[in-house]
Amino acid sequence: MTDLTHLSLFSGIGGIGINRNASNTYNMSNKYTYSVPFTEEELFQAYVNEGLTQYECADRFGTSQHVILRAMRKMGIPARKAAKRNQIGDKNASWKGGRVLINAVTKRGHKFLDYSGGYYMVKDPDHPNAQKSGYVFESVKVALVAAGREKLNKEECVHHINFNKQDNRPENLSICSRQKHREFPGQIGKIIGRLYDNGFIGFDIDHGYFVKGGDHQCQRTN
Repeated sequence: MTDLTHLSLFSGIGGIGINRNASNTYNMSNKYTYSVPFTEEELFQAYVNEGLTQYECADRFGTSQHVILRAMRKMGIPARKAAKRNQIGDKNASWKGGRVLINAVTKRGHKFLDYSGGYYMVKDPDHPNAQKSGYVFESVKVALVAAGREKLNKEECVHHINFNKQDNRPENLSICSRQKHREFPGQIGKIIGRLYDNGFIGFDIDHGYFVKGGDHQCQRTN
C-alpha cells in the first residue's frame, strides 16, 4: 500500500502543488494543507481489524472524525453503517436527570419547554399520578409525600401558596380541590383591592403594576 503519512487530504483545493520526492512520499506546497498523522495500514488496523469507530480512530491519531472519513474514502476503506443507539432517558446526551421545566397547558398538551413561568416535572413512570410520558408534576409528588398520601384523586390539585409555580418546597404546597383552586385568584383580587383602598399599596399607571404604598394611590414614576 502507498505510504500516506505525508499525503494531504485537501489536495483538491485550487493552487495546491504536489511534489513527489525520492522517498516516495507526498509533500504539499500549500500552507492551508497538512499531512495525516497515520498510514493506511494503521487506519485499516484500527477501523477494520480492531473495529474502532471513526471518532475512536480520531482520538487515537489525534485528529478529527472528518479527517478520518476523508482518508478512508481515499484509501478505499468502506465505512460501516452507524449502529442504532438507545437514546431514551439517561442514555441520551441531553439527559438532565429526569427533571424538566414545561410550559402551561396548550391545545396539544404539555410541552417540554424551558419557560420561566412553567412547572417542573420529574420522571417517575410508576407514580400513580404520572402521565403517559412517565412524568409527574414535581409539586404533586412533593405534596403527597409531605401529606403521607400515595395519589391525588381527579378532583384534587396542588396549590403553590406564594403563586410561584417553581417553588416546590413542602411548606409552599397545599393539596386542595380544583374548585377551591379556581377561587384563589378572586380572593387575591379582593385582598389587593383592600390594600389599595387603605393606602398600603399603590398602582403605577405608566408601567401597569402595583407598588408599595405611599402618598398617592395612583403613582407616576416620572
